[in-house]
Amino acid sequence: MKKLFIYITLIALVVSCSKEYSSDEYGGYEMMTDFMLSEYEQGAALRQITKTGEFQAATPGTSVVNWTFEPHDPESGALTQNVEMYLSYNSGAEMLYSTISRSEMTDGPVGLPRFDVSLSLTQALGAMGISNFSGNDVVNVRFQLNLTNGKSYSRSSVTGSMTQSYFRSPFLYPLIIGCRFDANNTGSVAGIYTINGQDSYGDGWNGASVDFTVDGVTTVITFASGSDVSKTITVPASASSVGIAFTSGDWDSEVTYQVEWTNLSGGNSQTALSDGTSPAVGFKALNICQ
Repeated sequence: MKKLFIYITLIALVVSCSKEYSSDEYGGYEMMTDFMLSEYEQGAALRQITKTGEFQAATPGTSVVNWTFEPHDPESGALTQNVEMYLSYNSGAEMLYSTISRSEMTDGPVGLPRFDVSLSLTQALGAMGISNFSGNDVVNVRFQLNLTNGKSYSRSSVTGSMTQSYFRSPFLYPLIIGCRFDANNTGSVAGIYTINGQDSYGDGWNGASVDFTVDGVTTVITFASGSDVSKTITVPASASSVGIAFTSGDWDSEVTYQVEWTNLSGGNSQTALSDGTSPAVGFKALNICQ
C-alpha cells in the first residue's frame, strides 16, 4: 500500500510539471511565463527573440547588430508603454538614443507585441560624438521597458531566470568592437606588414605564394629554395584597399606563414595572421587592433 501511494504521488508530480512547464513550437513554457510575470516582483521582461551581427573596427559602416524583442507584462502587452534604448562608450555616461513606442510595435505570433532594432557602429559612435575608437573598445546598449502604470524595468530588475533560455532578457548588451579585418580588397588598415614564410622540407614553396595587393598592385611573396622568406610591405594611410591571399603550390603541406602588423609610428605590433600547414586558397581575414 505504501509503494502504491508513492507511485501515485510521483505520477501526480510528473503530470503537474508536464502541464506547467511543457514545451511547444513557440519555444515552450507559456504557463511558466504566466507564473513568473504574475508572481515575481519584477513583473515584466523584454524577451530577446533574436540577435545577430557584430561590430568590427575595420568596417564601422557595415558593422550592424540587429535585435527582435518581445515585451512581456502582466496584461500580455497591454501595459507596455514604450522601450527606451540607451548608449554608452566604455565606462562613459549614458545617453538616450531612441524610444520605441507601443504603437510602433507589431503583434507577434502569440498576440504579444514585437519590434526590431538595428544599430550600426557608425550610428552608435556618431550619436555619442566619438570620432576616435579602436578594437576592443565597448559600445554598451541598454534597454528599458516602461509600463503605463509608471513602473520601469531594466538591468537592475534582472534575475538569473530572466537571462536564461526562455526570456534571454539581460536588458544590457556590451558590444565589443572586434579587430577582424576582412582582407579582400574592400577596405584597408594602414601599417607596416611583415610576411614571414617557412617551408618544413627546406626546398621552397614549390609554386605556392602569398599575394599582397594594395590598391590593385600585387606583390607576390614566394621562394624557390631554402626554408624561409621574409618580406615587408608598407600600406599608407591613403590606401583604400588591401588584399592578402594564398595561392596553392605542389606541396602545401610544407607551407606555413605569418603576417605581423605594426602601426606606421612603430608603437603597436601584433600578429595579424598565422596560417598553415596546407593553407586554404583565397583571401584571408586579419586580426588587427589599431
